[in-house]
Amino acid sequence: MSDELPRRALAVFGVGLLGMGLAVGSYGAAVARLLERGVEPGLAGFGMTLFLLGQLVVVAPADRATRTRRSAWVAAAGLAAGATASVLSTGETVGTTLAARALLGLGQGAAFVGAMKHVGHRTPSRLVATAQGLLGALFTLGLAVALAAAPVTFATVGVPASMAVVAVVIAVGAVGAPLLATAEDGPLVPFRSYLAPLRSPVGLALGLGNMATFGFLMVATTWYEAALNGVSGVPTTPALVAFAGTTVVGRALGGVLAARVGDRAVVRHSLLALAVVLAGMAAGVYYDSAVVLVAAVAGTGFGFSVPFGPLFALAFSNLADDAGVTLVVMLAVGNAGALVYPWLVGELVSVTSTYAVGFAAMSATVLGVWVLWRTAIPSQYGA
Repeated sequence: MSDELPRRALAVFGVGLLGMGLAVGSYGAAVARLLERGVEPGLAGFGMTLFLLGQLVVVAPADRATRTRRSAWVAAAGLAAGATASVLSTGETVGTTLAARALLGLGQGAAFVGAMKHVGHRTPSRLVATAQGLLGALFTLGLAVALAAAPVTFATVGVPASMAVVAVVIAVGAVGAPLLATAEDGPLVPFRSYLAPLRSPVGLALGLGNMATFGFLMVATTWYEAALNGVSGVPTTPALVAFAGTTVVGRALGGVLAARVGDRAVVRHSLLALAVVLAGMAAGVYYDSAVVLVAAVAGTGFGFSVPFGPLFALAFSNLADDAGVTLVVMLAVGNAGALVYPWLVGELVSVTSTYAVGFAAMSATVLGVWVLWRTAIPSQYGA
C-alpha cells in the first residue's frame, strides 16, 4: 500500500460519482416538467422513492460482491447501470422516468459501495477518511450543479442532449474502473452481521441521522424547484444556486466544526437547525413569503451537508468492526427511512394543494431524530 492517496482511483471514481450526482440532481427539473404535463405529484415524486429503494436493496449484495470479486468491478457495474439509466431517462415518459430512477438507485448503491471500499483498501488508514470524503464531495458537487443547472439546460438544449452528456461522464468512470489495480478483499460475513448494529439505540440513531441528511437531501432535490415555482416573487434559479452552494460548502464546514467541537456536537446541533429551517420552508410556502423561503432553502443546504461527514466518522468509529458492514447499515437505514417521503410530499400536495404540509412533516421527522440522538448517543461517542 502506498503512503499517499490513490490518485488514479480517486480520479476514475471521482468522475463516475460526479456524473452520478449529476444524474440524481437532475430529477427535480424532470419532476417539474412532469407536473407541467399534468402528472399527479405523488406519481412524479415516486421516481425518487424508487431511487432510494434501489439503493436499499443493493447495498448488502454489493458489499458481499466486493468480498468475492474486485471492488473496482462492482463499482464499474454500478456506474454502467447509472450511465444506462441516464440514457433511459431521455425518453421523458412516466414509465421510462420511473424505470430510469430505479436503475439509477441500483447503480448508485453498487458504485458507492464498490468505490468506497476500493479506495479504503488502497489508502493508508490515516488518509482513508480524506479519500472517501473526496469521493462523497464529488458526488455532492454533481448533485448540486445539476439541481441548479438542469432547469436551464433542459430548457435550452433539451433533455436528451443534457442527459447524454451525463451518461458520458458516468461512462468514463465505468470504463476506467476495471483498469485499476486490485485491492484487498475482506472475508465474507453472515447476513446477520448487517442486522446486529440495528439492535442498539446507537445504531438506529446513527442510521436515522443518515436518513435526515442524505435521505432528505434526495427528497429536497426532488421537490425544491416545483415548490419554489409555486411562490410568487421567488427567483428560482438563484435560490437553487444558493442551495447548491451551501450544500457543497457545508460538507467541508462539517469537518472544520468537528475538529473544534467534536463529531457528536456537530451532528446534534445540525439536526436541530435542520428541523428549524425545514419548518421555515413550510412557513415560507404557507405564507407565500419569498424572503423566508429562499433563506430557508439556503439554510437546508447547510443542514443536510454539515453533519454528513461527522455522522459517518462516528459510525465508522463505533457502529461495527467491519467497515463494509458499517457502510451498508448506514446506507440501508438512511434510504429505508427516507424512501416514502418523495412520494408522500407529492401526495400531500395533491390533497392540500401546498408543499407546506410536506415540508412540515419532514421538519417533524428530523426533530424526532434529534430527540432520539440526544438520548441514544452518549457523550463518549464524541465531544
